[in-house]
Amino acid sequence: MSSESAPAPAAKKGYLTVFALPTDPSFLPPSGSHLIFNKWYNEQHIPDILSLGSSSGFRKWEYLAMYAVDDVEKARSYPESGLYKVPLEHEMLPAGGKAMEMARWEMGFWEVVAESGESDSSKQTDIIVVPVDSSDIPGHDVPGAHPSAILDYSRKGWEGPDPVRSTLLKFIAPAPGGDGTGYKQYLAVHEVEPNTEETVMPEFKTVKYKLFKKFGV
Repeated sequence: MSSESAPAPAAKKGYLTVFALPTDPSFLPPSGSHLIFNKWYNEQHIPDILSLGSSSGFRKWEYLAMYAVDDVEKARSYPESGLYKVPLEHEMLPAGGKAMEMARWEMGFWEVVAESGESDSSKQTDIIVVPVDSSDIPGHDVPGAHPSAILDYSRKGWEGPDPVRSTLLKFIAPAPGGDGTGYKQYLAVHEVEPNTEETVMPEFKTVKYKLFKKFGV
């Protein structure tokens, strides 16, 4: 019998996704106070995240940030992961400075299971996000759909120019404090040229996000 231990499983790259919708009345237009939330997000929160090794973000008014992680299982381990040590209170925020009480947050960990197209971190792109279950695809059983088939199916989520790059993310687990309610099995993320016209299909719950800024790339 060999005394050698089994090799450690290979790290799975993935993302922490953070959907945030400010709900505090002081942040909602036309008050202009949402600029305070933007300032905190850009100048305090993002640098805090980046100091822990995350790499990029996309956001709009209904914010979506995507933080790349080299090992999604390690990143989601609680409380060891440094991601859970990010301060979420700051004096620049009103009403006690507690960010978690000022917005609705949906946070989850996703594994990258399929990619297509060229990767160019210097390229400015908007993104189209399409949530998909394998059961949505006619003729496929859960979880029988091949990742490439799911990625192809998600292309039905909008009409317009083809993406320059596509990534399929598989849901792993919600971040602490969430229950995963409302998440589908997969999230198809399609990068498209900026300032192009697309028609999103509401039955797919497709959302387009204009790139606000790239962080750490």
